[in-house]
Amino acid sequence: MTQDRIIHDQGRDAFDFIDAVSDLHDPDEIIARFHRAVARYGYATFIITGLPGLTEPFETRVLTRHWPDAWFRIYAAETYILDDPVGWHCRVAPAPFAWSEAPFDPGRQPRSRRIMEEAASFGMKDGLCVPVHGLQGLDWCVSLGGPDPDLSPRARAAVHLMALYAFDGLRRRLLNPDPPPPRRLTAREREVIAWTAAGKSAWEASCILGIAEDTVNKHAASAARKLNAANKTQAVAEAIRRHEIPW
Repeated sequence: MTQDRIIHDQGRDAFDFIDAVSDLHDPDEIIARFHRAVARYGYATFIITGLPGLTEPFETRVLTRHWPDAWFRIYAAETYILDDPVGWHCRVAPAPFAWSEAPFDPGRQPRSRRIMEEAASFGMKDGLCVPVHGLQGLDWCVSLGGPDPDLSPRARAAVHLMALYAFDGLRRRLLNPDPPPPRRLTAREREVIAWTAAGKSAWEASCILGIAEDTVNKHAASAARKLNAANKTQAVAEAIRRHEIPW
C-alpha cells in the first residue's frame, strides 16, 4: 500500500466515523462506534473524563469509560489521578501526546511509575491522550490505551479527530441534550476546516481527503465566506463557536 493510500485511508476512517456519529442520537451507539473505530489502531481501552480538582473524586467526572472494571476500581480507590503522569501532562499539553511521552522521573516518583506499570499489566502498555481545553473553564481528556497502539503521526491525527467528535457527540447528548443549531457548512467544508483546526496544511489535508490542494483551498474559502470570516484562523474559531466542528 502506498503512503498516499495509507494517508487517505486514515483520513477516510476519521470522516466515516464523523459522518456516522452525526446521525447517531443514542450515546451507547456513539461509544460502540468509537470503540470499533479506534480498535483498528490498536486501542483496546479508552476513557472520556473531566480532570478533577485536588479534592474532587475522579469517578464523578467520568463521562464514559471502556476500562477493565478491576483497573477502574483500583485507579479510583488509590486516587491515582493525583500521581498519574498522563493526567498531569494532559492539563498543560496543547496537543495529543503518547502516554510514554508524559514526563516524570521513575526514581523520584515511584507512585507514578507504579501507575504506568499497573496499567501495562491490564493491557495498556502505551496510549494516546487527547486534551480538550477551554469548555466553560473545564478541562477534559480522551485517553486511549492498548498493548501496541499505532502512534504514527498519521494515525494520531485520525484518532485525534475521532476522539474530538466522540467527546463532542457524547457531551451534547449527555450533558446538553438540546438540539444544536442548523449547520451552514457542507460536509466537505467541515472536513477541511476540521483538518485546518488540527494544524494540517492545505497540502496535508488534500492528501488525507484524497482531493486536490486547490480544491481544499476553495472549500476553505467557501467556509470562510459562510462564516463571515476574514481568514482560515477566524474561520476555525467561528466554526468552533457555531458548533460546526467540535473543540
